[in-house]
Amino acid sequence: MKSNLAARLLRIIFGCYFIVTLVVTCAQLAAEYRHTQQRLSEEIGAMKHTFGPGITGALWRFNGEVLASIVTGVKALPIVIGVKVEDEQGKLMRAIGTVDDAQGRRMEAGPNGELVPAAAPALLFDHIFSHSFPAVYVDEAGERHQVGRWTIYSSQQVVVRQVAYGFFLILVNSVIKTLALWFIFLYVIKRTLGQPLRQMSEFVGQLNIDNIGNRHFVLKDKGEHELHQLTDKLNQMADTLRKSVAENAALYAELKQMNHTLESQVAERTRELQRVASTDMLTGLHNRRKLDEVLDHEVERVQRYGGGLAVILLDIDHFKQTNDNYGHPAGDRVLAAVAAILRTGARSIDSVGRWGGEEFMVICPQTELDGARALADMLRLRIGAADFPEVGRKTCSFGVAALGPDETPSSLVARADAALYRAKQAGRNAVAHDTVA
Repeated sequence: MKSNLAARLLRIIFGCYFIVTLVVTCAQLAAEYRHTQQRLSEEIGAMKHTFGPGITGALWRFNGEVLASIVTGVKALPIVIGVKVEDEQGKLMRAIGTVDDAQGRRMEAGPNGELVPAAAPALLFDHIFSHSFPAVYVDEAGERHQVGRWTIYSSQQVVVRQVAYGFFLILVNSVIKTLALWFIFLYVIKRTLGQPLRQMSEFVGQLNIDNIGNRHFVLKDKGEHELHQLTDKLNQMADTLRKSVAENAALYAELKQMNHTLESQVAERTRELQRVASTDMLTGLHNRRKLDEVLDHEVERVQRYGGGLAVILLDIDHFKQTNDNYGHPAGDRVLAAVAAILRTGARSIDSVGRWGGEEFMVICPQTELDGARALADMLRLRIGAADFPEVGRKTCSFGVAALGPDETPSSLVARADAALYRAKQAGRNAVAHDTVA
């Protein structure tokens, strides 16, 4: 069910009103709470004069029965949750209700005055506050004797009980006023705002961009106010829209054609960028990024469906001397020539690319170690037989490795690289292979 503007305005207005009422009520409650807590504190402080002489006298005379009677009477007061009496050495003489021990832990006095751990406290309003009074006995000679100390305990729950009824009355009063104002404003706003806006909504809902028609909106409401001005603007907008529809149709057709052309150009440019991003510009072969993607894909294919996979790494022998003796442009031409031999010599299923510097890689799907070695040796012979412009003959060293069970791409490449290193150590212009340990 859709909500209308009148109800929404009412929710906003009375939501704000409710928040203000809630804040004021909370402030009033907080003030009442502080006032009640202060009053309880004063009442507890006044107990010093009411019960202090009796407790002091009982301690002086070691009269446990009188002390127990007085303590029980104090505990019976609504604002008291516990009483504790100690002698001058801090020894517990009598306790009743909820108190704390010498370490400040909350305890509960047993039937015989012994202290046991109190039950788990409540989550809210469980803070205990206390007032402690010295027990000083004045004898006939006027001398003062410190005979102990007695403490009265109260808690926030006592304060809450004192203010609960008043808070309930305040809350009920606020709710009644809020609800009454809600229904009054709801009736008035629906009559003066909701119905006219509903008529406008129905008119706008019947407008169709493909067939706007010539109908104008007439507001069924007495008087002359802002909604009538809005009606005039709405009809002007409809007239302007009718004039624009024909122009927009032609523009839309033109834009559609332009969009189709642009999409074709973007697609072509995207394909070109993808090719550039995966191609080594000097040799025209795959670059290292593309080789990594192909190798990851082939390893995943083998692990899922089975089959063989081998990698050939080759390095142009003494390439640094070529650059030093003939210059880097000549070295670049050697790289391009080697790339051409690899491209024509590799199989159609193989992926050939420049691994970096003077190193190249051939990824051989569906190929075991022997097949990859044979391919590497054939490529080695072709390169060795080629006559490179300016520099003459060049050779390459090859390292071959086949994928082992559960082996990662990086491990496979590392083993092929190790085999390439052994081929160089063996005198170059050779093919070395590595097997899974």
